Amino acid sequence: MTHDLLRRAAKPAKPRPNKYERFGLARNPFPAKPSVTFGSRDYRENGSIYLPELREKQQSRFEELLIPHPDRTQARPISFLMDYATRRGRGIGKTSFLNHQKKRIMADFGNELSGGTEVMFAIHVLPSPSGKSRKFWQFHKLLTQEMVRQEILSAAIWRLRAFSGVIPDEVLEKIGPEPQETIGNNDWLEKEKIKVVWELEPAIQRQLQELGIRHDLAESLARFGHSADNFRQSYLNTLSDYVWKNDNDRLFFDDLLKVLMAAGFTKGLILADDVEKIIMPQNTQERRIFTDSLRYFFIDGLCENTRLSFYSLLLTIHPYVQELLSPHWNAAGLDRFAVLSGDLDSEYAIYFEPLNQESAIPLTTAYLDASRMSEDQMGCLEPFDVEALTEALMLSGQVPGIFLTLLYNAVEKAIHSGWQKIGTDRMRQVAQIRAPKESADTIESLPSAMTDLRGKDRPE
Repeated sequence: MTHDLLRRAAKPAKPRPNKYERFGLARNPFPAKPSVTFGSRDYRENGSIYLPELREKQQSRFEELLIPHPDRTQARPISFLMDYATRRGRGIGKTSFLNHQKKRIMADFGNELSGGTEVMFAIHVLPSPSGKSRKFWQFHKLLTQEMVRQEILSAAIWRLRAFSGVIPDEVLEKIGPEPQETIGNNDWLEKEKIKVVWELEPAIQRQLQELGIRHDLAESLARFGHSADNFRQSYLNTLSDYVWKNDNDRLFFDDLLKVLMAAGFTKGLILADDVEKIIMPQNTQERRIFTDSLRYFFIDGLCENTRLSFYSLLLTIHPYVQELLSPHWNAAGLDRFAVLSGDLDSEYAIYFEPLNQESAIPLTTAYLDASRMSEDQMGCLEPFDVEALTEALMLSGQVPGIFLTLLYNAVEKAIHSGWQKIGTDRMRQVAQIRAPKESADTIESLPSAMTDLRGKDRPE
């Protein structure tokens, strides 16, 4: 029993032969499923392969709607990311797009994008499929948790430490590119002769309390806010659902906003992905309350955010979600501030167009190049040809995620069957294979695209 309990998985005695080597590949270069998995070590699945030039139009629109700049009008408080071109809902590349925009902003806190006029941050929010974000207090809780987890709040505390006057300039010059290891590390500060407990933390706490932040929160931020894990354990995890429902609806939109402003941030973007996971589980009353709350906290309610127009919210809206939400959106009067449907919805939306051949070829090449064994084969389409990729594009309904998954299946089938090339006929044969199973909500939102991959009802 003890022997089995402590047993470790055996490693192969010899390295397995690379079955993809005959194609000049170190591995199958394509993702096995049509979705992005954040945190995955596999570059094929975590969104790290991204070609900005394929979404230049959408990127420009993102900047126009959400990034303050001297040459543009004021950023929209609420805007949308929509797919009207394919009506597939998922697999269109929106998650990779949002992740890329977040990285652009966080690279220099929006300095380049805003022309040096803003200090910005962005949080990418992915609601749970369990429906735990369907009520607005749960959505508010999610926003707060993600601000902490993605170290936005920690960055604010690091900045407050730097601006406190307690740390000498010669120490600040040593911060370096990894602030969590220097100004965000109490041991490092102590070695630099900074009295963290006796001088730095009290200075931060006094400043926060002068902003009107209650004592317990100010103390926890001053003592533990520099570390996302420590603040989560010392404060967030102590808040019960009862507190979130009744007493803490102002945490994100009032208290933490004051902290961020004091730290010199001027704008925060909330990139809300998979909004259907919030809207679909809601009943009629919850949808109305949710839209009323969006108006209150983002448009004209009595809170710091509406007074300062600090946060901008980008909602990823699929076609069927738009239909469910529109009546409640209009009833809450939100259509006067961000048109969700109608003639003026284009003024508030970023539209995703289907993948075309001009985009599909460089996208395929980027994935192939990331797994090439020789630089001599970089830019090569083998084992595919252009006609096969065009066929795959049609079979996938021009949806990027499904297109890449079809290529994954094609490579696996070619290896298994001993094919030397993957042409049009081979691609049609592969399309008869059932696509990798995804979660129920994905399949429900992609009925025609999944049918296409199974070899039925091929798009015209």
